[in-house]
Amino acid sequence: MSTKSSTTVLAFAFCFLSLLSFAYSNTTDDKIYLTGLVYCDNCQLKSMTEMSKMIPGATVRLECREGGNIKSSQEAETNQLGLYVFKLDKSKEPVDDCQVTLLHSPDPECKISHEVDPNNKSKTAPVATRKLNLLEGDSVDVIAPGHRVAYPLGLVVEKAHPECEQFAKAHKHFQN
Repeated sequence: MSTKSSTTVLAFAFCFLSLLSFAYSNTTDDKIYLTGLVYCDNCQLKSMTEMSKMIPGATVRLECREGGNIKSSQEAETNQLGLYVFKLDKSKEPVDDCQVTLLHSPDPECKISHEVDPNNKSKTAPVATRKLNLLEGDSVDVIAPGHRVAYPLGLVVEKAHPECEQFAKAHKHFQN
């Protein structure tokens, strides 16, 4: 996928998330909608960039705990834009201790390793799990009273694409 088309898909996905938040913002106060993206990091930069591609058909699990015990668990599949959506009821489910986990990726380049580095130091370790506090906004952006957008979940390719070389140099320069 070209850089231009990747950027267009990313822009469209974020616009879609914003529109989705407004559509759900008129819901009652006891509902929370959590949306997020699943992407493939083609350049091994461990962050979403315009070179990243979204992963449609990925399976994501949301678990919320209370007192250390799982009180609710649900799974969702990403749509064609790599977007997932969960609906929670604050009055019935704890939402201050949750975790979203990427369970399955249908993308042959971006598979989930079962030997994930817990410190995320290896070059290909995925960012496949995020702890969330949906009340306080930890690892999520509060877009509207009843809508949260989780930070993206990403998988890293085993070998960076050749077109990433120039992009990686620019990214490294930007970080310094």
